[in-house]
Amino acid sequence: MTKWGILGTGKMAAALVDAIREAGGEVAAVGSRAEGTAAAFADHHRIPLRFGTYQALAGLGLDAVYVATTNDRHLSAALPVLREGVAVLCEKPLALDAAQAAAMADAARSSGAFLMEAMWMVFQPAFETLERLIAEGTIGTVHHIRADFGFPADLDPAGRLADPALGGGALLDIGIYPLTLAHALVGPPDRFEAVAVIGPTGVDLQVGVASVHGDVLADLSASFLADASLEAVVSGSGGRLRLHAEFHHSPRITLHRRGEQAGAWDTSYPGSGYRFEVDEVHRCLAAGRLESQRRPLADTLEVMQWMDAIRERIGVVYPGE
Repeated sequence: MTKWGILGTGKMAAALVDAIREAGGEVAAVGSRAEGTAAAFADHHRIPLRFGTYQALAGLGLDAVYVATTNDRHLSAALPVLREGVAVLCEKPLALDAAQAAAMADAARSSGAFLMEAMWMVFQPAFETLERLIAEGTIGTVHHIRADFGFPADLDPAGRLADPALGGGALLDIGIYPLTLAHALVGPPDRFEAVAVIGPTGVDLQVGVASVHGDVLADLSASFLADASLEAVVSGSGGRLRLHAEFHHSPRITLHRRGEQAGAWDTSYPGSGYRFEVDEVHRCLAAGRLESQRRPLADTLEVMQWMDAIRERIGVVYPGE
């Protein structure tokens, strides 16, 4: 049984506790910046070991650690664990920027530790079905990708989503999903344009990206203001595949040709949607792999570089950059 630790005590930390257990793993320890917070989380989730620092988990002999801190602390939380040779599953985005992400990748490779971004979308049944259908030529040659992710968010200036010191902004929090979808299907962009609505705290509240990947055009957006469709459509010369809401863990894919539905696939599942990424970590560790073949670090780093370039274009800068 794979023995896990959790760094952070927020919503995603709680979700991964359930997912790890569902995937057959053991959650042995939790670390937080405050002993009281760690103790409360551990008591609520029946976790035996609890610590008031992130660093304490590095020397416990764990098999893997899930980093669930705010974006600004991913690097500092993950490095001590990686340097001990312990596998890390780090919440997306892997880091604030590509330089930090590269530092994490270097640390993992130096110590022989497994590292993967927790981009749960790429492990979903819907995503695997989408890739298979495209590979089978169901819609011919892909020429257009549209994906939007948006919801009216709590924009408390001191909160995680709006505070630049915490790595806030729509791009890093939810824009990473449309970008990753496009990147996974057609690779990095040859060129792109980006526009944004910048909020009073200096982070992007809405961002739109139009990108060209060979002869594929992508229309990608993320918003903390709009109640968006949360759907994605991949269109080709022979039809289009629609990932129904919410596209990053879509329960249904439909095929449309000339305005008519021509096929449908049920991609729903019971239980936690995060268990699929945990299953991938378990498979990789059992096989002695240092990276996931489905979510290699090179892909993560390319998306991070793309997001850096978008932030430069729209004028979003984080403290210390």
